[in-house]
Amino acid sequence: MTEDEMREIARLGGKEGGREGAWEVLRALGVDTEHPLEAQKDMHFLRDLRTGTTSVKVKFINTIIGAFALAGLYKVFSGVMWTP
Repeated sequence: MTEDEMREIARLGGKEGGREGAWEVLRALGVDTEHPLEAQKDMHFLRDLRTGTTSVKVKFINTIIGAFALAGLYKVFSGVMWTP
């Protein structure tokens, strides 16, 4: 057996071992490895959920800041008498 043949066997063995280890980690994390397209759909859903909640959070914070700004302006201008 030549050195190149031994390298090829080692490369293939390492590749197979890495693949098996990756599948075990995915299964341990609860990913359905039997249906990879469903797992991809789940990941897309989680990404959409994350970005959606971030968007809602930003809008909520902006609304609160706007409400406080309007309350402050009302307080400032309520003390000013408007004369025609």
